[in-house]
Amino acid sequence: MSEEKKQERPSDDLRPCRYCKTPIEKGLKRCPVCGTLTPHSDTKTTLKWIGIILLVVWGYSMVRSLF
Repeated sequence: MSEEKKQERPSDDLRPCRYCKTPIEKGLKRCPVCGTLTPHSDTKTTLKWIGIILLVVWGYSMVRSLF
């Protein structure tokens, strides 16, 4: 495939901004055009912290029930 055709194809690493629909890279936390937070980055972080908090609460309740 020629270089020109490779450049014409949309990249798999780009997703449209949920607000302005500008194509942005997957890893970005904010759209460079409008500044809207991207949902995929926030969702992963939120789920990770919810899991950590649940583990800490569960561990605390297990230790507390022993005494």
